[in-house]
Amino acid sequence: MQFTHSRSSSAVDFNQASQCLAFLQHVNATNVEPAMTALLEVLEGMATASPEPAGHLQVLEEARQTLDFVLGEAAKRYASRPLPPLSVEDEVLQKVTRLWSIMATNYGFVAQRASSAVSPGLEEQRALLTQRRIQYHTLSMIEYFRARREMPVGLWQDLHSQYLAAERAGVVDVRVPDTLNETWGAQSAKECYVAALLIDAASPYSRTPREFTWVVRWAQRFAPYCALQAGIQVQDKNSTFVLDIASDCGLRPYVPNTVGESVFSLNTAKLATHIHAVVNQLKKGVSAASLGLGEDCVQPACARLLVSLYRPWGLASSGRRFPRHRASQQAQVCADPVASAFFITGKQFDQDGRQRIKDFTRSESMLTLGELVESGDLAEEKIEVRAAQLGYSLETWDIVDQSVAGFKMVRQEGASRVEHRQLIGLRIPRGERLLLAEISWLQYRQDGSLSAGISVLPSPPAVAAVRITGNERGIRDQYRLGFIIPPVPALKTNISMLIPAGWFQSDRRLAVQVDGITWQARLEKLVSRGANFDRVSFIREEIPGGRAGGQ
Repeated sequence: MQFTHSRSSSAVDFNQASQCLAFLQHVNATNVEPAMTALLEVLEGMATASPEPAGHLQVLEEARQTLDFVLGEAAKRYASRPLPPLSVEDEVLQKVTRLWSIMATNYGFVAQRASSAVSPGLEEQRALLTQRRIQYHTLSMIEYFRARREMPVGLWQDLHSQYLAAERAGVVDVRVPDTLNETWGAQSAKECYVAALLIDAASPYSRTPREFTWVVRWAQRFAPYCALQAGIQVQDKNSTFVLDIASDCGLRPYVPNTVGESVFSLNTAKLATHIHAVVNQLKKGVSAASLGLGEDCVQPACARLLVSLYRPWGLASSGRRFPRHRASQQAQVCADPVASAFFITGKQFDQDGRQRIKDFTRSESMLTLGELVESGDLAEEKIEVRAAQLGYSLETWDIVDQSVAGFKMVRQEGASRVEHRQLIGLRIPRGERLLLAEISWLQYRQDGSLSAGISVLPSPPAVAAVRITGNERGIRDQYRLGFIIPPVPALKTNISMLIPAGWFQSDRRLAVQVDGITWQARLEKLVSRGANFDRVSFIREEIPGGRAGGQ
């Protein structure tokens, strides 16, 4: 790592640990930007000056709590959505990762001198120094997951190298005190390393910000239940990962005949049993906090996430239902649901009232509760002209591979801001009917392009207008955009409806207009919750005389 440290305006002598400690005492952690600057100044200053090792270590340990708080606050600026390169928030990411990395570098410098004859007094601190160095390297890597950014080249290899060095030193299994470990209050270098491997195996690019926070915490919570060994030690191939420490990646599912001096195996059979036991405790009403999952873990989201981690953590499986196949074609993507409704129907949808409610759909091209009425479509070129007038657009994305359920796609260019679990429109190939899909994961690559996993909803949608009946929330007269998703018996999917995010309540009634006919829907269950929609099951209840505009 190269340092850009210049002479401190505060005239601190970074060779003197006492002055560095005094400098830290004046850092206001609640003022995040200046605090980051001050922390970077002292850490780069010590890395350049190399103070006496025992004092150097004391300053680093003193800085840990402040650094953890400040960088946690800074990360909130980019944690909510995928972070594009060259954005304002990208500068924050670079500062955060640099601070984590230089913390690891400082511990490495202390460790180098602790192993020399110059500083024999720190010999007993080798386990702590090793754990801290691996910990701060992994914290830097975690930020790229959090920002949904592709991991920079070499970070995995550096982590593997640090673990091997710790193993050769004979300190990987030694637990050291760690106040930042919420569950155990202590951690070994191996447990820290395994936790990073588990985070990567948990499909971090497919998690919401809250889920990702829990995954990071739970990886530390469950790491002690994993067995990492050199070579292939397979008692059960269904609970064994393979790790090639000469590679620049994390865990991979077990493949027979995998050999090599650099190959390790991670067995998670004990972890699978433990996760199963924890889930059973949650079902019995035991609190997540008492199980070591965290005070902020709420049901049913906590149990749902833990169950989703059972396959990738306990069974060394991605959980993919359908095999993927390489593909090379392009698709059109619409990031705006209102624009998607226009491209489906050829008519503008009015969300403000009922006077234009018949304008949002065309009966000749509608799927009404699963039945398609064949008819000629409005000329595509006219739709494109009108779309341009309304400001609606379609982006061209490349399809990398596909399965029955969806696609892996790459956007080389495009300005639309997309997020995890967002509802989008999808046309494959150009000119065919627009489908609805959900973004299942996102990752910005190093070249600035955007990779995405796209899960296609099971059948062509029908556009609907929906509103909450009665006087609830004071929005009785406001119709909003919705979609009907017809059933697909072959996939064993039932009819469902997409409604505005946050609208679902069991037994709530909605007035629904499709193809000029008004009927009532009683909501049953929440099928899934997206960034901009609730997908629900419902029961249709007819309204006497329910033509367009009727009650």
